[in-house]
Amino acid sequence: MEIKLKNGGASAVILDKGAELRSLVLSGKELMWRADPAFWGKSSPILFPMIGLLRGGKTLINGKEYAITKHGFARDNVFEAKQLSDSNASFTFRANDETKKSFPFDFTLELRYELHADRLEMLYSVTNNGSEEMPYCIGAHPAFACPNEEGAQFTDYKLVFAENETVSSPVMNLETRMWGDNNRVPRLDGTNEFRLAYPLFDNDCVYFDTIKSKSVQLISDKSGKGVKVSWNGFETLGVWTPDHKNAPFVCIEPWCGCDDYDTDDGVFAHKRGIQTASSGETKKYGITIEEV
Repeated sequence: MEIKLKNGGASAVILDKGAELRSLVLSGKELMWRADPAFWGKSSPILFPMIGLLRGGKTLINGKEYAITKHGFARDNVFEAKQLSDSNASFTFRANDETKKSFPFDFTLELRYELHADRLEMLYSVTNNGSEEMPYCIGAHPAFACPNEEGAQFTDYKLVFAENETVSSPVMNLETRMWGDNNRVPRLDGTNEFRLAYPLFDNDCVYFDTIKSKSVQLISDKSGKGVKVSWNGFETLGVWTPDHKNAPFVCIEPWCGCDDYDTDDGVFAHKRGIQTASSGETKKYGITIEEV
């Protein structure tokens, strides 16, 4: 099932499976990747309670070993969908017997979409319904058409961060599927512009794990226009397009949590960027997508 939102000339389409954004049209232009399975059959999955992969696919939670699939299970489950108005909808997913086999906590995960005439707001909330502290990861994975104007190429685009940054990103070991904590590549050196090129993604995601910025723009050299993604609550940023496919999209992914590093100890609560909700606590996160 899908829910369609409309506000003036703006429109959005969200699936109940994974609460996944499939279309966002602002000023008459589709901004999202079309989810062609020849490259990647998704457009904006929610990442919960895990981001990326665990060492050996397993982790320790309260001393017991659990296996959590890549990016967690929320993206593969149907959410309870409610259309609250023409421009507003909520999607809710709750813990069940199946989720507790890999993540032994009672939780409620909600993603609310609010469409305005010039932007889309995505409001995430995680509630711990259990009696003990709950560690978890949460992240977004929106994929934007790139290039997204006639005659443009992928290399005509750049990311422009809100602040000047000095960042060296960890490199993914493609055999172990872990970040190399002591194997880093310089990405930004006191600047705010990051030029896109397909070879940058030969080792999977480019991970900005120490940034200060809370927004980034994907801008075309040809028109000076593009899309802006802003976030609150999220701590780091992944940027991804499939390696060696020359795919016509790029994902801009605000995260809390990530794949394991090769120096991590395998305890879920010790993961980088891990979030913790106490009993009865609700934590909130937000993303705004707009044209620039």
